[in-house]
Amino acid sequence: MTRFVLTLGCFLIAFALVAERAAVGESAPAAEEPEAAAENSEPAAEKSEPAAEKSEPAAEKSEPAEEKPESGPEKSEAAEKEPAKAEAKPQPKGGPSEAAGEKPDTHTVKPELLKVEVSLSGNFEAQSVTEIVLRPEAWANFKVLKAVEHGAQVERGDSLVQFELEDIDEAIADQRSKLDLSKLAIQQSEKSLAILEATTPLDLTAAKRAKLYGDEDFARFLKIDRPMSEKVANFDVEMSEAYLEYQQEELRQLEKMYEADDLTEETEEIVLKRQRDAVKRAEFFLEQDKLLRDRTLQSTLPRREEGMKESTIRDDLTLDEANATLPLALQRSRLELEKLKAQHHKDEDRLEKLEADRAMMEVKAPSDGVVYYGRFNRGEWSGAAAGAEKLRLGGSVAANDVFLSIVKPRPLVVRVNVPEKEIHQLHRGLKGEVRPTGYPEMKLAATVAELGAIPFNSGSFEARLKVSAGAQAQGLVPGMSCSVKFVPYLNRKALTVPPSAVHTDELDDQKHFVMQV
Repeated sequence: MTRFVLTLGCFLIAFALVAERAAVGESAPAAEEPEAAAENSEPAAEKSEPAAEKSEPAAEKSEPAEEKPESGPEKSEAAEKEPAKAEAKPQPKGGPSEAAGEKPDTHTVKPELLKVEVSLSGNFEAQSVTEIVLRPEAWANFKVLKAVEHGAQVERGDSLVQFELEDIDEAIADQRSKLDLSKLAIQQSEKSLAILEATTPLDLTAAKRAKLYGDEDFARFLKIDRPMSEKVANFDVEMSEAYLEYQQEELRQLEKMYEADDLTEETEEIVLKRQRDAVKRAEFFLEQDKLLRDRTLQSTLPRREEGMKESTIRDDLTLDEANATLPLALQRSRLELEKLKAQHHKDEDRLEKLEADRAMMEVKAPSDGVVYYGRFNRGEWSGAAAGAEKLRLGGSVAANDVFLSIVKPRPLVVRVNVPEKEIHQLHRGLKGEVRPTGYPEMKLAATVAELGAIPFNSGSFEARLKVSAGAQAQGLVPGMSCSVKFVPYLNRKALTVPPSAVHTDELDDQKHFVMQV
């Protein structure tokens, strides 16, 4: 039966009962039932309560004195009415029934050993653990060629893992070539931009000038050139007609002149022949000029006018296009140059990251210690089997994944989970005893170094214990389990009573008392 430490009033009442019975020579047999002590909310402070109880006898003895006057009238009233109690007296909450003449059980209060124990389970862990994890910035393929064995002892600077480096070396070389090409592209773009900045104003001016000249030419054509061309065409026909008339008239005159002679001389025949040829030429020229006139008036001039109209429209569009696109082309060229420079910076940054990842792939031990596959999480190792699979020849290690841990075997600490119902029993500095599961005969002194202020998970708190591991603990390594025992309260002369003898006030359940017999 659970024991509770008796409150101050209960102790005094029990002492008074024993003293009174010894004085009158009564010999009430003590009930032989398991003893219990009322529990105190502050075990560490209870060790000093017996001394405090003895230091105030006058104040404490006043409580039994107040109870005796109440028992006197009750006894006299009962004697007057009848020898046996016919009515049951009002009982305190939890008090024993005295109806039907039943005699309550009694208990003799005496000093006894009272000890409160808290037993927990935990794990040994190293105080210093360095996790090995790859945190690359650009590379993602980490193929293992060789890895140190699990449990191996290493020194600072020793090689832990060797990765396949051919692919990343090739990527670094490609990135450097890309940077060289990027530099050339930037230089070419800068030259082109400089030329474009110089020619853009010239092109705009040329477009405006072409538009102006086109408008002027078209206006001149309509006003001067076309009328003049029509006039020239018509004039040429008129001149050819006049010339033909002249030649024909001269031929008539010669023929008339030479008809008067009976004999035509040879010279005269030659003159007539020449004149007749001149008439033919004049006829031909007239015919040609008429054709030229018709073509000029009907085709050449209308088509030229139409072409000049289209040219004027094109000049307008060219000027609009130049005004709209040349500044945009210049701005685009500038932006493309900036883009090339930004991409160049990105390529430089990627090269730096690849080179950093390349250096990171040469994994060295950051300190002396023992190699553990996986990671140590709150006193328990995890990922050892998976780590062995990853670190085999041809295996692959994931980025941002702890695959190795370098552990300094000493100093050791113990991590325990404390149930919520036991948390009030523990405090920093509390001493206890640790028994390793693998060495059950070994006992190690431990002290609570850290105690969680908030639950780690539902109904459980965490605590870390300092352990004194001397030469006898050579075989202890991080990751082993153990049991832990604490004695937060110990009193070798505690006064105890059974729980059935402790009653609760009906009006205040925080007040407890015992019945005096």
